[in-house]
Amino acid sequence: MLAVRGLRKVFHPNTLNERVALRDVDLDIDAGEFVVVIGGNGAGKSTLLNVVAGDLSVDAGSIRVAGRDITALPTHRRAQWIARVFQDPSLGTAGSMSIEENLAISQLRGCRRTLRAGLRDAERAHYAQVLTPLGLGLEKRLDARVDLLSGGQRQALSLLMSTIRRPEVLLLDEHTAALDPLTATRVMEATVRIVEESRLTTLMVTHNMQHAIVYGSRLLMMHQGRIVLDVRGEEKARLSIEALIERFHIADDKILLQS
Repeated sequence: MLAVRGLRKVFHPNTLNERVALRDVDLDIDAGEFVVVIGGNGAGKSTLLNVVAGDLSVDAGSIRVAGRDITALPTHRRAQWIARVFQDPSLGTAGSMSIEENLAISQLRGCRRTLRAGLRDAERAHYAQVLTPLGLGLEKRLDARVDLLSGGQRQALSLLMSTIRRPEVLLLDEHTAALDPLTATRVMEATVRIVEESRLTTLMVTHNMQHAIVYGSRLLMMHQGRIVLDVRGEEKARLSIEALIERFHIADDKILLQS
């Protein structure tokens, strides 16, 4: 579903501040895989998401979604196949508009249609139906302005908006990092339910080691712009935080020896 080949991204090239963010990264993600990406600051996690989304261009390499080469396409052109949830809940929603208006706009993502005036009763009923499983009472507040919602409610809405059209690739950029632990757990539970029900191909960046172990079907660790660990299935299920940290140090030592 998602295939990247030889991705390379360098910030401030040929200067004293040159930093290689991605070092010839190769990655294949199958349809329906839920891949979690971890790593320290500057490891390349967010850069990887940014180049897949189109927010950053690459210096070398290619990106394909379901066989389509999207490497040269701008972000708005990729939106018909790729959706993203940001760490900041306000980035994925329009605060001055209502919940139902935000959902209506999200259904137009990647389309050439325009938003018409007013919503049909059937549309409101559908929005209430998809909001109810979130357990946040948003289905009873369809006409409420989004900027009046809590951070957790707004992030849950952003998640729903990103997935309502069932994108071919879903990017989650530390989407629970700004939430309190209880709300983060609720949003993650909603994430897993939506991803599994719709079989969404998902790439999630997190700093939460526990989330990295518990969630997803595959785990990648990045360091200095490289993928240094790739585990899935039973091997991932057996991982502990301590084992993960140990694997990271081993991978780090190998990189130092190669440098």
